[in-house]
Amino acid sequence: MKISFNGISQEVAAGTTIGEFLVQRGVQPAAVVAERNGEILDAGALGDVLNEGDALNAFRVVAGG
Repeated sequence: MKISFNGISQEVAAGTTIGEFLVQRGVQPAAVVAERNGEILDAGALGDVLNEGDALNAFRVVAGG
């Protein structure tokens, strides 16, 4: 199935969770803020299964001054 990840079309296996998807792409879920279909996700949502057409974005958290 196809989803959009950071604006780029991606092929993903049915049943893949958000956390699995991120890890497969070398993204550590604890180091990013994830958004699906315009909604910010909490850590509990990493176990949610991706659906056809989802738009997933991941933003690195940067601190400093």
